[in-house]
Amino acid sequence: MNFTMTRNRYILILIIISVISLAYYVPHYGLIYDGGLYASLGYSLISGNGYMFSGYPGDVPPMLPLFLALFIGIFGENGIYLVVPLFSVVHVILCFLILEKRVPMELAFLGSLYVFFTPIIFYDSINVIREIPLLTFVMASYLVFLWKDNSYKKHVLLGVLIGVSFLTKSVGVLYTSPIIFYYLIKLEKKVAINILSSVLIVLPWALWSYSHFQTPFVSHSAYLLPQMGSNVITYFTRTLPIFLLGSFIPILPLSILGMKKSEKTLLLFGFFVFLSAFLWPVQEPRYLLAGYFLIAYLALLYLKDKRKNIAIAFMVIAVIFQFGATVSVLQTSVVSYGLLDEAGHWLKDNTDENSTVMTQSFRQIHFFSHRKIYQIPQDQQLFQKTLEKYQIEYVVIDSYEKTTPKYAREFFEELEPIVTFKDQGGIVNIYRSPYYNSSKIDK
Repeated sequence: MNFTMTRNRYILILIIISVISLAYYVPHYGLIYDGGLYASLGYSLISGNGYMFSGYPGDVPPMLPLFLALFIGIFGENGIYLVVPLFSVVHVILCFLILEKRVPMELAFLGSLYVFFTPIIFYDSINVIREIPLLTFVMASYLVFLWKDNSYKKHVLLGVLIGVSFLTKSVGVLYTSPIIFYYLIKLEKKVAINILSSVLIVLPWALWSYSHFQTPFVSHSAYLLPQMGSNVITYFTRTLPIFLLGSFIPILPLSILGMKKSEKTLLLFGFFVFLSAFLWPVQEPRYLLAGYFLIAYLALLYLKDKRKNIAIAFMVIAVIFQFGATVSVLQTSVVSYGLLDEAGHWLKDNTDENSTVMTQSFRQIHFFSHRKIYQIPQDQQLFQKTLEKYQIEYVVIDSYEKTTPKYAREFFEELEPIVTFKDQGGIVNIYRSPYYNSSKIDK
C-alpha cells in the first residue's frame, strides 16, 4: 500500500507539531511588553466598558484586543494566552502554503518548521504581543496576492487583509505596500478595489480615534516618530546581530544565492521590514521577525534546483538546530513574569474595587487586578503630589521593570511590604501607600 504525502497531510502534521510545542510552554511567562495593555483593552471590551484602559481611551490599533476580548468571553481571563499561539499555528500554515507555490512540498514543510522553531518567533508566539498576529495577516495578504485568479473577490479579500494588518500594527501598511505597488506598476484597474476595501475596514477605527484623540490614527508610540533614525548604531551592534544569530547560520549565504529578479515584490517586502526596524528608535529583534520567512523562502529557491536528498537533509539539520536553540533559549535566557500575575490577583482578591494602585508594571497589574492604576512618576518631585492627588492606596515594586525610578525603589526599601512574591527569577512587593486611607485588609 502506497502512502502519499498530500498538502492536507502536511498541514495536519504542522498543526499537530505546532499545537503540542506551544501547549507545553503556554502560559509559562506571563505578560510582557504591552501585553497587559492589550489584555486590559480586551477585557474592557468584553465587559461592556468600551475600548478603555484604566479610564482612558485605548491608544493602540484594535485588532489584537478584539481577539483577546473574544477569547476572554469564551474561556475567561486565561483565554488571553490562547490567542497568539492560535495565530502562530495559522502563521506556520500560511508559510507552508506560500512556500509550496515555489518549491516541492517536502521543502515547504521543512521551511515552515524552520520559521516556526526560530527562537525569537517561538518566544513571541507564547506571549501576548502583536508581532505574530501582524505576520499572520501579512502572510495571508501575500498568499492571496499569489493566487492566480484575478477576480473581484480576490481583490476585496486582499484589501481587507491589508486593512486588518494595519489595524493590528501600523507598520502593517508598510509591509503590505509592495502588493499595491505591484498592481500600480502593472496598471491593474482592480487595485482600486484593494484600496477601497482597506479604507472601509480602517474607517471605523479612524473615526473613533479622531473622536477621542483628534487624530485619525492614534498610536502610543507616535511620540517616537521625531526620533526616527536616531539609534542606527544599536541596530548594527545589537538588533541585527541577534537576528542573524537566531538563524541557522549556514542558511544565510543560501538565501543570498536564492535572490531572483522575479521575486521583486517579496524582496521589496523584505527591504521594508529591515528599513523600518533600522529607522525605528527603539531597537528590538522582534521587529525583524518577518525576515526569517524571507531567509527560508530565498534559501529554498536556491535549494530546489539541487539534489533533492541533499536539500532535504540540509533543511532537516536546520530545523533540528532551530528547535534545539529555541529549547535552550527558553530554558536558560528567558525570565518569567508570572509573579506579576500573582500580585495582580492578590490585589483583586484583597482590596476594594475602587482601590488605586501605583506601579511601573502598570499594564500587567491593571489586567490582573482590575484596579485603577497609575504609573510611578520619573520626576521625584511629583512623587508625593501624585500619591496625595490620586489617593494611592497600594504601590507595587518589582524587579522586572527596569524603568522603575531609583528613588522609588529606595523609598519603599525602608518600608515593610504587605505581601511579597518571590522566585528564582525575581521579586514583587506590594506596599501600603504612606497616604493610605482604608482597606478590607484592616477589617
